[in-house]
Amino acid sequence: MPAQSVEKVLPSVLKKIRPSASDQSAMQSTVNMVMQAASKIAGKTAVPVMCGSVEKGTWLAGKREFDLFLLFNPVVSREEFEKKGLDLAKKIISALDGKWEIAYAEHPYLRGSMKSGKLDYSIDIVPAYDVSDPSRIKSAVDRTPHHVSYIKKRFTPDLSDTARLIKAFAKAAGAYGADVKTQGFSGYLCELLALHYGSFARCAAEAQKWEAGLLVDLERKAVDYQAALDKFRAPMMVIDPVDPNRNVAAAVSAESFFAFSRACKDFISLPHRKWFFPSRAGPYSVKEVAAAVSRRRTRWYLVRFDRPMNLVDDTLWPQMRKASASLEGLLADGGFRVLRRDVWADGRDCVLLFELEVWQVPRVVKHVGPTIWSHKQAKAFLEHYRGKKCWIEKDCWVTETEREHTVALDYLKSFFAQPEQALLGKGMPSHIAAALLKANIASGASAVSMISKLPPEFRVFICKLLEKNISPV
Repeated sequence: MPAQSVEKVLPSVLKKIRPSASDQSAMQSTVNMVMQAASKIAGKTAVPVMCGSVEKGTWLAGKREFDLFLLFNPVVSREEFEKKGLDLAKKIISALDGKWEIAYAEHPYLRGSMKSGKLDYSIDIVPAYDVSDPSRIKSAVDRTPHHVSYIKKRFTPDLSDTARLIKAFAKAAGAYGADVKTQGFSGYLCELLALHYGSFARCAAEAQKWEAGLLVDLERKAVDYQAALDKFRAPMMVIDPVDPNRNVAAAVSAESFFAFSRACKDFISLPHRKWFFPSRAGPYSVKEVAAAVSRRRTRWYLVRFDRPMNLVDDTLWPQMRKASASLEGLLADGGFRVLRRDVWADGRDCVLLFELEVWQVPRVVKHVGPTIWSHKQAKAFLEHYRGKKCWIEKDCWVTETEREHTVALDYLKSFFAQPEQALLGKGMPSHIAAALLKANIASGASAVSMISKLPPEFRVFICKLLEKNISPV
């Protein structure tokens, strides 16, 4: 691949990700139409305010979506705020001949779609409180209008383009989006990085050297680095300029942090458009999956269950990760060592994936107890194993017990055969415990067969899992 200079790559990328004049004109007309309808319907009940990347001028070409906030007086009760907010949002969407569904974050909001001319637009309508001091919010979204104001006051057209480049780059690296599924960079975080570094080239040059515990403090509101680390303890700490008590990068996982950093290292080493527009990873064939597992000499276990109806991503993904972590611990208790684990879901299927390096264990388990010189502990050990054969090795009491299950598949099936209350008591999350009771569990050839029946996107997921490399070196 021929090398290119950063100066040559970035302008060509911007031509593709910067909205055209006609796109911007169409978006502005749509925004005006929405604001007119919202102002008329809201009346004196709430103040409609446009937020998001469209309002800040940092939106990417092809992204026809915007956020409309309905600001309520802080004296309005939470119950009234939620009820009136949703009622107004429904009326606004209806007036625009759009469709809507209720979504949930800290409180309910409306996620809708509408047409303007021949184009389709997505719109989130979010109730919020109109707070003058963003450090004294009444709901989690109350800071957002202040974020918009902060960016608009400081951004130039060049900084807007820098933010666009950072967003597109993070997306290509699989690290864009502060949702619980991605655990990556929010749009606001990308905008603050644009302000901090001033250009994409400098951002990439610095980011390739990032280390965990990075601190970015645009307004110098943190007391000092150690105080920030003690308070936030995160791979990336970006002090919110409008609220110093908040880390804008709180959602960024260690994996997303280093994935972005590694991508920057690759870009600096070989500047090219491909780092912004990567070719879409194709799925492994079922045969390639089987071959990959065979080469690794491990065994894969899949726990597949139907996605519970009406369970949104914000609830589903944390629950799946919690279930995965609990199952790893349970497998370890049975003597089965997990090499890797991950979770995957779409609109229909949910899968907990485990790769085991030990999936079959002996019937007997050796237990090494205290030394003969620890009289009290030794007595308690012997009492606990009363009736078992005990002996001494290197001055320590030793005994053996027998396992109920010696194969991981039987162990897992036995676990999920328990009543729901028992699953809850052993760490299975409440929103998916009932679905897990009906889970299909497969290993070895059966797991490969199950993979063949899942959507191709699952094999893309496996491909990315096996080929993942975010090492900064």
